[in-house]
Amino acid sequence: MSAKEKYKYFELPTRNAPADMETVDRRSISALPNYTTIALEEPSDTSTDPDGPGQETEDLNRTPLSRPGVSVVNTSDDELETSLEEDKVSLVRRFLVWYKGLFVGSITDVEVANMIKSYGKPLKTFRNHHYILLFLCIVIVIAVTLSITIIYLSGKNEHEKKPHVVLVIADDMGYNDIGYYNKFGDISTPHLDKLASEGVRLDKYYGQSICTPARAALFTGRYPYRYGMQGARPIVYGAKFGLPLSEEQLLPQVMKEGGYSTYLVGKWHLGYSKWDYTPIKRGFDYFYGMYGGFADYYTHISAEPESPDNAAFDLHEHFADNITSTGEVRETDDQNVELIRDTWQDYSEKLFTDKAVQIIRDHDIEKSSLFLTVSYMNPHSPLQALKDDLRRVPDNVTNSIRKKFSALMVSLDTGVQQLTEALKSRNMYDNTIFIFTGDNGGAVQGPINSNSLGGTNWPLRGSKWTIWEGGVKVPAFVRGPGITPNAKSQDLFHITDWLPTLAGLVGVTPKMKLDGVDQSGLLKGTTNTSARQDLVLELDPAYQQAAYIKDNYKIILGDPSPKPYDDIYPPLTKEGDTWYKSFENTTINPYGRDMYAEFSKLCDEKIETYQQKLDDTSFNFKNIQSIAEFDHTNIRLYDLENDPSEKHDLFTSQERYKTLARDMYDYLGEQSKQMSDLIFFVGEDNRDVTNAYKRYTLDPPLPGDIDHINKWRPWL
Repeated sequence: MSAKEKYKYFELPTRNAPADMETVDRRSISALPNYTTIALEEPSDTSTDPDGPGQETEDLNRTPLSRPGVSVVNTSDDELETSLEEDKVSLVRRFLVWYKGLFVGSITDVEVANMIKSYGKPLKTFRNHHYILLFLCIVIVIAVTLSITIIYLSGKNEHEKKPHVVLVIADDMGYNDIGYYNKFGDISTPHLDKLASEGVRLDKYYGQSICTPARAALFTGRYPYRYGMQGARPIVYGAKFGLPLSEEQLLPQVMKEGGYSTYLVGKWHLGYSKWDYTPIKRGFDYFYGMYGGFADYYTHISAEPESPDNAAFDLHEHFADNITSTGEVRETDDQNVELIRDTWQDYSEKLFTDKAVQIIRDHDIEKSSLFLTVSYMNPHSPLQALKDDLRRVPDNVTNSIRKKFSALMVSLDTGVQQLTEALKSRNMYDNTIFIFTGDNGGAVQGPINSNSLGGTNWPLRGSKWTIWEGGVKVPAFVRGPGITPNAKSQDLFHITDWLPTLAGLVGVTPKMKLDGVDQSGLLKGTTNTSARQDLVLELDPAYQQAAYIKDNYKIILGDPSPKPYDDIYPPLTKEGDTWYKSFENTTINPYGRDMYAEFSKLCDEKIETYQQKLDDTSFNFKNIQSIAEFDHTNIRLYDLENDPSEKHDLFTSQERYKTLARDMYDYLGEQSKQMSDLIFFVGEDNRDVTNAYKRYTLDPPLPGDIDHINKWRPWL
């Protein structure tokens, strides 16, 4: 055969290069600037080549720059440049196609092997800049692929690294109304006690004096006086206001930004007059529960005591993805009627627990971590207990009111047990931060049913509605991954601290300026002291009340409570197994005597005075730039470490205490300058609630021939 027949030629831009070409010396190629076509000697076949392998061929034209086995073809500079550019484009394109096919699996292994065989060797024939280009292409493609893979995997597993969070809120539970604090053996909460032992028990924990301000503080991480929701004033049915929309980043919104799915089951009590106030417009993906403060445990009908004729059904189910383009929530009359029928005579604690368990069991843990708030109405009035729960109340409880209250705590404890069992069944328990908190102190008496609410805050003074310790100091604990087990904290902790603390535990940065502090270090045991050294409990110009704690001292300005809520129930001298009998013979008896009338009269007097101020157009709360305008007939100072029952006022005892009180007073004065100029109040208008609910006709009627039901709804 001829010399040329002994060689196989290929030009770099072509797609049909042989797969078995030998590599040429890079130095020879670099010395050939005017040549782009090369021929490599094929291994000789001695049967067809008379010259034998490795022999030079006579008819091959040589140049001084050539060497045996290599032939060159002359070409122009322009053709060379064009060819090089085509080389680059072709090579990059082919390499990417090959790489894409390998990565996504869209070509077969045989095709991949052929491509490697076809293009693997010729790649080595490029000049230096071709090697650099190729190297950069490979690095860029691999880097991009790895980055995408890392981002994908980190996004996929980010929620798996973050713990689930379950937040349980008890309503009107007193300091003495949980097993591990109870001194009289009349409360049994074994499951709550066990959970508390697995984590940190917060023995110096404070809420607010009543429901709405406490929940506002919890979800905003800010003191209620900053947005006008301070004082012992809840949002009542038909009230037009709600948690101000200026509070832009609530706790569920923080958790959503951290990649959590957010759920609220139970009580809201932060406004519902318009959809923007409702839970699914404030960060929750799903809401199943009640708008207002309390309702019948079986019928879910609620009404304010002063307007019993305006009673309506208060149970709702909403999904955030049902929000319409106009900002309302898509719901139909048929859905509401179905909800009424399905839940009629079903006990609310059971409904809330079952719904929470369902959420846990159905949650897609591969998609996101869970943030579930279960806000029970237990043990809030009315005192409607299940028979099974009454049978589980300790035998020594003989007072009927206290027995019902104790049964409500049994029901709450059972619900929490079912939540933990559901978490364990999904293997979520060990990776769940479980928080339990009260909202305010126990209600020792009130207007519902037998004019008694059954709670005790012993040995603390006062009741719900007051700024005594009994009105604001409540049980709380937290357990979960990284939380110190079997610990009891004596460090100051406020309900506003949960937002920044949870944000710290799950790695989210809040956007708003907060009053709460991040206590995650305290809970994890990485620090021995609380991040909080002081706490503003109240700043209320309407009732002219203020309370502030610094270290172990507490200052109170104004009247801390209307009579008869300023004592200790039961009296400290009546401790022991016989306290019920002795207590019922005392002059102050929240379990037997109707003292609500007296309380209501005092409140009415204060409301009347406050309403006069509202009617005076010259009066503006913004003009209150100092607590100097508060009532100063009563200033008190207590050492809470040595006098937790607030029985010994230190203000007038020694000069050093007056100096301390003066410093604390000055701090309150500075804080009073930051009060909102808008203060929400129960009597802000003559409420016409007829638009606050909708009437539904029931056909067939409910048992008892109930053929219609009113249902609370947003109406503005």
